[in-house]
Amino acid sequence: MKELGTVSSIKTGKPGYWELVASGDPFRLLFPLGAILGILGVSLWPWYVFGQGAWYPGQTHARIMTQGFLAAFATGFLGTALPRALQVPRLLLGEILTVAAGLSLVVGLQLSRQMLYGDTAFLVVMIFFLSRVILRLPTRVGNPPPGFVLVGMGMLCALVGTSILVLAQSGLLDVPGWVARLGLLFLYQGFLLLPVMGIGAFLLPRFFQNAEERDFPMSRELPPGWGTGAALALACGVAILASFFLEARGETRWGATLRTVAIVAYFVREVPFFQKSWGRCTLGWGMRVALTSVPLGYLLIALWPGWALSFLHVVYISGFSLLVFFVASRVVLGHCGREQMIFAPLRWLLIVSVLLAIAVFTRVSTDWMPALRMRHYAYAAITWAIGAFLWFAYVVPLLRHPEEEG
Repeated sequence: MKELGTVSSIKTGKPGYWELVASGDPFRLLFPLGAILGILGVSLWPWYVFGQGAWYPGQTHARIMTQGFLAAFATGFLGTALPRALQVPRLLLGEILTVAAGLSLVVGLQLSRQMLYGDTAFLVVMIFFLSRVILRLPTRVGNPPPGFVLVGMGMLCALVGTSILVLAQSGLLDVPGWVARLGLLFLYQGFLLLPVMGIGAFLLPRFFQNAEERDFPMSRELPPGWGTGAALALACGVAILASFFLEARGETRWGATLRTVAIVAYFVREVPFFQKSWGRCTLGWGMRVALTSVPLGYLLIALWPGWALSFLHVVYISGFSLLVFFVASRVVLGHCGREQMIFAPLRWLLIVSVLLAIAVFTRVSTDWMPALRMRHYAYAAITWAIGAFLWFAYVVPLLRHPEEEG
C-alpha cells in the first residue's frame, strides 16, 4: 500500500500516516477527530453567550458531545482493542473512513439542527461499526475480558436509546414521555457509563503494572473465572439499566442511588484502587481520579436531586472526559513507540487535568451564582476546549509513529 504513504516514508522505509491507519489502527484517525468534534461541541456555549449564536445550544451541545466526541473515542478504542484482543482481522481503511465520515455527518446534521436526521445517521453509523466487529467474531482465537459484557450493554444502550428518540421525533409511534426520557438516559449516560466500567476494570490493572493477575489465556474456551466476572458485570449492568428506568419515571434520587451502589460495587470488586505500586504514574493517577468522579457525581445527585444537571457534569467532565483523554493517551503511547512514557510523569497531561478540573468547578458552581450562570457556561466550555486542544496538539504528532519505534 505504498501509494498511501508520503514521499518521505518511501525514502526512510517507515510507513506513512495513512498506511498506519490502513494497517488497522482506527485510533490514529478517530481520536483526533473526536477531540475536534468535542471542541466544536463546547464552543457552542461561548458562541451563544457572547451574542453570536441565535439559538440555545443545550440539546445540540449534548448530542455533539455524545454522538461526536465520545462516540469517536469509543469506536477508535474498541476498533483498535477488540481485533487485537480477539485476534481477528483488523478494521480495513474503508471501514475506518466510513465511521469517521459518518460521525462527521452526524455532527454536521446536529449543528444544522436536523436532530431527527442526525440521530438516524448516528444509529446507522453505530450499526455499521458493530456489524463490522460482530462479523469477525467467528474467526476469533480468544474471548474478550469478562468486563466487556458491560461494553456490549453500553453499545446496546446507544442503539436502543437512539431508536427511541428517532421514533419519538418522527411521530411514527406515540412514545410516552417517560420512554423518551429513558431514551435520553440510555444515550447520554448508558452509552458511556457501562463501557467505562468494563474498560476501566480491564485497563487500570495495566496502569498499576499487575496485568498478569487479570489476564486470561488465549482460547475460544471460556477459562475458569471468566463466567464469574461476566456474571458480576451483567448483574451490575442490569442494576444500572434499572436505575435509568427509575429516573425516567421521575425517581431521580432513587435512580442515582442505585446507580452509585452498582458502580461502587463493581469497582470495589474489579478495580485495584488501593494498589500502592502506581507511584508517579500520571496515567494511573488520572484513571483513578476519573473513575472516582463517576460514582461521586451520581452520589451528589442522589443527595441533592434538585441540582442533578449540574452534578451530572462531574460525571461528564472529570469522569468521562478525563477518562477519555487518559485512556486515549495510553493507547497512543503504547501503539506509537512511546511505551517508556506510560509509567512516567506526564506534565502536559497534568495540565489537561487541571484545566478539566477548573471546567467542572466552573460549570457546577452555576447553581450557586445564578446571575453569572450563562457566563459560567461559556467559561467552563472555553477551559474544556483549551484542555482538549492541548491534548490534541501534543498527541497528533505521535500518531505518525509506528508501534515498534523507540
